[in-house]
Amino acid sequence: MKKIELIILLFLYLPTFAQKQTELKINITGYSSLKGDIYIAIYNSKELYMKPEKAVYAGIIQPLANSTTYTIAAVPDGIYAATIFHDKNKNGKLDFNFLGIPKEKIGFSNNAKGFFGAPSFNETKFYHKGNQEINIKLE
Repeated sequence: MKKIELIILLFLYLPTFAQKQTELKINITGYSSLKGDIYIAIYNSKELYMKPEKAVYAGIIQPLANSTTYTIAAVPDGIYAATIFHDKNKNGKLDFNFLGIPKEKIGFSNNAKGFFGAPSFNETKFYHKGNQEINIKLE
């Protein structure tokens, strides 16, 4: 590789290396059963919000006694929104009744609540900077 190409590559990727990454802890409460799995999705834009396949971070964890914590070790500073649901019957999806109301407990960052649907990205967004903990109660 030529010297000039190496310098260009370093210049292009330097912002990525310099971006500060810190820990994000999500404390989850409000579930009533230890059965099933808790699904977590973190989004970093309004356009990708509520599209699980587009989440920048996603995880499935087991519910513990009174609360469960999901930790992401290296999150760049920025704006994010979190969505969580308790898949009590372990079928891999959020179940709804015939009116379209979730049958399983759900939660959003800022403990935002939706009316006739999920709360918007703007209602759920938070700014992550430095090591941070957020609390989400499933309802």
